[in-house]
Amino acid sequence: MQEILDFARDGRDHEMLIHCWAGISRSSAAAYVIACDRNPGFERDIADELRRRAPSVTPNRLMVVLADDLLDRNGRMTEAINRIGRGADAFEGEPYQLPLSWPIG
Repeated sequence: MQEILDFARDGRDHEMLIHCWAGISRSSAAAYVIACDRNPGFERDIADELRRRAPSVTPNRLMVVLADDLLDRNGRMTEAINRIGRGADAFEGEPYQLPLSWPIG
């Protein structure tokens, strides 16, 4: 997780594409973690928006737990992801965009 955070911080001024094999678990966790890193205090809002934009994603919980600890969010990230629950059944995810600056309009 530290490498993902470092990579995203190096490209802070650029858009980025995040993907994994199926686009459901690891990529959604990475996108969520990067958005949370850039926007402390918006963990719940980011999770809600992730669910709205990508109904089939189920962010990898271990990745979220590790990032929650690295970012000293005291469980807020983990709680937010637990709250949105498992995504809809899907063989692979659909592309979506998640804003990196919060609050969103």
